[in-house]
Amino acid sequence: MGKVMKRKIQIAAFTIIVLLCFGIFLSRHILLSHLFMLFDDERTPSLSVQQIQALAQKSGGNEVLQQEATKAMLNYSNGDTTPDINITNCPAIIKMASLMEGEVVDVEPAGTSGIGIPAHILMRRGSHFDYQFIYIFGVGMTPATGSSKLKFISDGIYLRNTAP
Repeated sequence: MGKVMKRKIQIAAFTIIVLLCFGIFLSRHILLSHLFMLFDDERTPSLSVQQIQALAQKSGGNEVLQQEATKAMLNYSNGDTTPDINITNCPAIIKMASLMEGEVVDVEPAGTSGIGIPAHILMRRGSHFDYQFIYIFGVGMTPATGSSKLKFISDGIYLRNTAP
């Protein structure tokens, strides 16, 4: 009976140590993220739907953006695996990323951002704690209704905020 009791105590001690480590990690992460948000003077203010619509128009319009997205996705499916190669000949997409002070992150195949989300160009702007992701879909492609909290901006363009 002594061995059984000793084993139970070891298991309980190990479980408590694991839970304590997890609690310290979680509380530290939450605390640091809130501190960074409080003292981050360079936080990028979020763009509104209307501002993103205006930037899309200044970049060449929804149709041009969708056509370029289609072309980039075709290049991707033909073996070009880096976003730089796929968007080199996409001046409207590059211009939109520049105007919104963001970057083109990737050409993403269908399903990588969630169920019901077709292939798309992914742009990101903001800081680690308050990203805005802009999805540009190809001609005739749209996400399924209610997919991954995407907000409709205009034809083929959607937004997802990660800000609290």
